[in-house]
Amino acid sequence: MTGWAGINWQFFDDEDTQTRIGVTFGLGLLDEELAATGSLSIALAALRAELARPVELGAGRTGFPEVLVELGSDTSTVTIRGATDTVGAAWRRLPGLFAGWIVTDQIDPARPEHPVWPADLVQRTGRNAAALAGFQVSATDARERARVLLSRLDPASGRTRAVFFTTAESLIGSGFAVQEADKGPAPELQWADGTHRRTATGADGVLPEGLDALAKPATGNGPGSLPVSEETILLSTLVPRSASGLAAAELLRAKLAETATHAGLDPDAIGIGMLGLGAEFCVFLRTEGKLAQATRQRVLKDFGRSMALVPDPWVEDAVRHTDHRLSPRLARERRVLGLVDDAGADTGRVRQVLIEATRFLHLALDPGTHDPRSADRPKRSGSEASGRERTFRSLPTGDVSTGRPVTLVVGQGALALRTRVAEHGGGTMLETRIAVRDALAVLEDPAGTLAVVDRNQQVLTFHPRLFKHHRSLQQLLDPLLDGLPRLGINNDADPAGIALRLRRAKRPPAWLLAGAVALAGFLVIPMVASSLDEPQVTARITIGETAQLGNGTTITATGFDRIPAAAGERETQVAVQVRFCAGGDTGTGEFPPETQRSVAPADFVMLNEQYVSARLVDSDSQLRRDTLQEGQCAVGDLVFQGEGLSVPRLAYKNPFGDDVVWYTHGKVPPAPVD
Repeated sequence: MTGWAGINWQFFDDEDTQTRIGVTFGLGLLDEELAATGSLSIALAALRAELARPVELGAGRTGFPEVLVELGSDTSTVTIRGATDTVGAAWRRLPGLFAGWIVTDQIDPARPEHPVWPADLVQRTGRNAAALAGFQVSATDARERARVLLSRLDPASGRTRAVFFTTAESLIGSGFAVQEADKGPAPELQWADGTHRRTATGADGVLPEGLDALAKPATGNGPGSLPVSEETILLSTLVPRSASGLAAAELLRAKLAETATHAGLDPDAIGIGMLGLGAEFCVFLRTEGKLAQATRQRVLKDFGRSMALVPDPWVEDAVRHTDHRLSPRLARERRVLGLVDDAGADTGRVRQVLIEATRFLHLALDPGTHDPRSADRPKRSGSEASGRERTFRSLPTGDVSTGRPVTLVVGQGALALRTRVAEHGGGTMLETRIAVRDALAVLEDPAGTLAVVDRNQQVLTFHPRLFKHHRSLQQLLDPLLDGLPRLGINNDADPAGIALRLRRAKRPPAWLLAGAVALAGFLVIPMVASSLDEPQVTARITIGETAQLGNGTTITATGFDRIPAAAGERETQVAVQVRFCAGGDTGTGEFPPETQRSVAPADFVMLNEQYVSARLVDSDSQLRRDTLQEGQCAVGDLVFQGEGLSVPRLAYKNPFGDDVVWYTHGKVPPAPVD
């Protein structure tokens, strides 16, 4: 049963035996400017922390409520769950919590809803915090912004639309009065950066120009193709935020599954994800695994021809099934977004939605010469190469992920990072080039590492001080990146690690030491002998095996355990367990004695087969940063999240220069032939 008290209180019952009460705000990541990234997340986390405090129930009883926060694309929800008296007591605190004092330095940001296809979302909604939801980042002043934002979220202020809900009718009106008329602000007409916010699907007719429209680069919400930035994504489109829209979305998934079957694929591997875009849902269809380019083209072109040609029985079944499984959430979100109540699904409207969806179709296909990124790549003329670009070579350990030498090219309006990806021999030189006008933000971790992210989710990562002539480099970077939002990466990168790498990179080469021996005789010999006692270890081994460093430290990595992804997630999580047992002191005077006895999560990087690094995510039993005494061991997990981790590898590197990589069974590369 679902009902309403006034226009702002919803009550319903379901199978959950615990009482629930909550509020949904008409504000989400799409409404947050890039420069304010993290402020809404911190504000909601602060509310959660205060509401979750124990409540005194009298007669020596104490209640411990469960508080849940959902930070979505265009709405945010706070829910309290527990016994009725506990939930009611916690809820009655809420009216007094919309104040800056609840935001403390100890508040960790709430995890936002992860966009399924961020590059597509940017195309449809512009530049906003949702585009960076896959990164753990926040503005440097996010806490101050969160304090201000709380007053805007306060339902009593009337500045943000809010709808309340509960499963206990006795709690209706608690803390916030029932309203018989809509007193909230008018729905927003723009997303955070001023991009037009569609208010209804309402397109008539079928896809113009047929498949020719889909061969062109997509712009805005119009039909077209986008480069394949997410390996498992196949397409996206828009449907109304209604029961008919939900039914049509499931029919599109079923139609794509049928098309995939004709191409010899498993129909059950076709999945669906949805994000709210105001009056509409953005529907994403994806497959479980990576498709060959030829198969992808065949499936998507066949689907583009027939997506609206759905048999009548399918439509009737979808309408019946949708009406039976509608949740109260749809009605609540429509009200908080200022939409009229939905009348339910019907076959005629579903048919119309299927036709309309063709006009908003984005295929995950390389548009080839129409690739929107190609226009942003600088023309490589001779004059530009000599006068408009400057190349900076890194120190020997310049790449922040792999420790390999890299080259950074700074041009007029563009940055490019070139790196060699082969394990042995010549290999291939890859270039990541970002046009600054397409950049979303500059991310910076506590150690000063920079990551420039563009609208296609390309990431160019480097540390300016790990390059030769870094002062000249910085002078070029400052004006080039000026004006881009500067956001902090929420990781535990250690600035001391960069300092040690700089010292390591400045060590004199072996030929210079040999010359010094000839000149200085016995005074230099002890220093050289000391270095030879503890050579740097370079090991390529199989997961489960143990590496031993020159000081006796042993490191064992086991696992490569894949963690099932949540519904709608495009990335995979892989966990490894690390056992780090300390040996003796590092024997060279150039490094602190504890260098090879210290361990931190940042010493490890997980790479996929294309040498793209995954990001470290928090886990309950995560390996801790520690400095151990000889004989002591540290054991913990490392959980990484990223794309293409079906065949992962784990890399370890310390400031001394020890370099170990654990491979999947059977993937250890052959040793180089002298």
